[in-house]
Amino acid sequence: MKIEVIRLKEGKTETFSETLPITGLDWGTDEVKYVDDINIVTEARKEGNLLFTKTHLATSVQYYCARCLKECIKKIEKDFSIEYPLDKSGQLIDITTDIRSEIILDYPVKFLCKNDCRGLCPKCGKDLNEGKCDC
Repeated sequence: MKIEVIRLKEGKTETFSETLPITGLDWGTDEVKYVDDINIVTEARKEGNLLFTKTHLATSVQYYCARCLKECIKKIEKDFSIEYPLDKSGQLIDITTDIRSEIILDYPVKFLCKNDCRGLCPKCGKDLNEGKCDC
């Protein structure tokens, strides 16, 4: 998402909306695949030599549970604010990299289908969420 700073009026908040298609974005990993486009709404306000942004984003990702190996889809919604310093030549600010960073920073260390996932039996491989095994 690019914000044209030159078009912003001093002290006035303007709203920008954009949908980033997942095709062509190198945001996924081996563990995470994006299944929905990334919807972004950003409010921007210029005050002096600073640009204040408040962003809301929403998307969905697919992953496999680290304990039971089930395929899961999780909706991601996040709000964050970032301030950007402005200089005389700064007429356009691209916040796409910061949006990517904010999403990735929210990735958990281990993706789970649910917090109390019991995983698989280490002997027979039965999904312990479905009941006890015969081991």
